[in-house]
Amino acid sequence: MEKRSNIKIYQLVVLIGLVFTMASCGDKFFDEQAGSRITPDQHYKSEIDAMVAVEGAVMPLQNVLPKLIMLDGLRSDQMNVTPSADVFLQDINNQVLSVDNPYLDASDYYKVIVNVNEVLLNIDKVTAIDRNFDAYIAHYVKGGLIALRSWTYLNLLKLYGKAAWIDGNLASLPANLTQNIMTKEALIDTLINQNLPYLFDPDVDKHIEVMVSNHYPNAKAVVGELYLEKGDFVNAVKYIKMGIESYANSPNMYKVDKAYTKDSWKNIFISAESGTSENVAVMPYNMNQGQFNPLPKWMMPYDMFMVKPTQMLVDSFKTQMSVTKLPGDIYRGMKVSIDTTSAGVPFINKYALDKAEPFSTDIIMSRAADLHLELAEALNRSGDSKTALIILNAGFSAEKVKPAAYYKWNNNLGIRGRAILAPKLVPDSIKVINGTDTTKVVLAGDDRINYIEDLIIEERSLELAFEGKRWFDLVRIATRRNDPSYLANKVAAKFAGTSNYDAIRTKLMDPANWYLPFK
Repeated sequence: MEKRSNIKIYQLVVLIGLVFTMASCGDKFFDEQAGSRITPDQHYKSEIDAMVAVEGAVMPLQNVLPKLIMLDGLRSDQMNVTPSADVFLQDINNQVLSVDNPYLDASDYYKVIVNVNEVLLNIDKVTAIDRNFDAYIAHYVKGGLIALRSWTYLNLLKLYGKAAWIDGNLASLPANLTQNIMTKEALIDTLINQNLPYLFDPDVDKHIEVMVSNHYPNAKAVVGELYLEKGDFVNAVKYIKMGIESYANSPNMYKVDKAYTKDSWKNIFISAESGTSENVAVMPYNMNQGQFNPLPKWMMPYDMFMVKPTQMLVDSFKTQMSVTKLPGDIYRGMKVSIDTTSAGVPFINKYALDKAEPFSTDIIMSRAADLHLELAEALNRSGDSKTALIILNAGFSAEKVKPAAYYKWNNNLGIRGRAILAPKLVPDSIKVINGTDTTKVVLAGDDRINYIEDLIIEERSLELAFEGKRWFDLVRIATRRNDPSYLANKVAAKFAGTSNYDAIRTKLMDPANWYLPFK
């Protein structure tokens, strides 16, 4: 936790030591029932106790995130299986989804929710004991916990279409509890309303903002994404932008600037915890402490090598145009996000950029480019396609006159600008081919909005490749447009020329098949 004032150095040293001691216990630590080692009345005695509990609440996501990334890649158009893939990954790739598939297990998400509830029930005890953990800090810590819980629920809703709602901050589930199963549409407003009282608004509240943990998602960005899922684009713009501008009185505004331009882009993923201007929330791994990130083992062309990038994604990186008109996404594509073996077989390289310790590679839950592209999507849908295209392309630093609302964004290079790529332009009209007929369509109204949205979503597929975002993007846009073919065509394309193509496309034309089976 960070407050721009009075956590003492010795407290931080002790806290860091306790957090790493706790984390080094590995999965077995979190498999224990709450209270089997220490009860809440014994634990919540000091600021350090409180923050150890805060850090511990998030740790089951170490198990969740690698599975989430595999689910996203194989269900979408970004990954394909190799001959070494186990039967569970083959099933996911073929859209065969069983409750017995271990990659589909939701239990660790609910562990996070129960952990958060337990901390929320007890955190106020510390304020009565330790004056360093005052009500002001406790308020923001509780806000961070609620944001983490909301992020967890949102991911459950996006994966399963519904979630078991645990009401009343229950930290354990009584045997006779009747499950309250809520749909995405029913639960989103509840999650938003739980977060709003804890959000710092710099235009109203002149206090210093508290940063809870860089293992936690940004609360404002979470609310913004909830509004984006809901289709309230005006509020999505408001809160995503506030999330990007968090901690505006410090250097920690989340930026897309020269810090990670050109060859430095890959450094976003090397020691990701330290990249605080880009990386919003990061889950750390350390194989020397028993925290093993399995993604390099599954993705690299040695050992298991179970998944690889689709040829469509490889080609998409290759066909991007640089500002000098040379082909290739040279800073994000080949040799960075992807690579090839000496035999020309493509593989996913993003989680092995740290050649010294690839199995200790951190997993990024949220980062600046993700939020910027979400903001561009919401801006375009709310009627400001001009600003959306600025963010997508060369950024505000290339604008002679910046919009007044973006006066803080002086060094913003834009998503494609940072990668030294040519801007994506919107023509006045496009040719539409329908069978043997070719029609000229003027890009205006919804057609123009959809065209720009397509540019933004395809940019997300490159910038955020293999980061667990693509499937959710496809579902969101297909749902918004009421057009299942948007998703079905893109995913089925990786099966083109095979006997699976028609079956996969037909299955995905039914939105009921977009969600995992709910156990």
